[in-house]
Amino acid sequence: MKLDQHVGFLLSKTLRQLNCLFNQEFSQHGITSEQWSILKRMHEQEGSSIKDLALGVGKDQANVTRILDVLEKRGLVERCANPDDKRSSLLYFTEEGKKLTETLVPADAKVHQIAIDGLSEQQMEQFAQMLAAINHNAQQYLTKSKSS
Repeated sequence: MKLDQHVGFLLSKTLRQLNCLFNQEFSQHGITSEQWSILKRMHEQEGSSIKDLALGVGKDQANVTRILDVLEKRGLVERCANPDDKRSSLLYFTEEGKKLTETLVPADAKVHQIAIDGLSEQQMEQFAQMLAAINHNAQQYLTKSKSS
């Protein structure tokens, strides 16, 4: 199989291009793609725990905690005690964080629209299904490998 046909190479090459596009649109606000994934998920599920947020963005808790530390230092998010579990915190936007996130939602939509330009809704559904299957296959193999 040629490199240009390898699924990992194709995904990686595409992700690099999308990250460049993303950075072009978001860099003036000092937000990285990793930070945006946290802010956008919080926009969808404000008041989540770090554990739930990590699951929601597909990153480990330590990585999410590091990103949150940066966002908290910038005054965009705050952690509040979880009344149901004293060992965890719940995450909320500050006014500045809420305002910035709402400002960036249209830029996120623009990046998405540029990326899918010319694709039909059916193609996007098929694409999402294919990616889910690839992800599932990789995850299943990794799970089997760890238990062996």
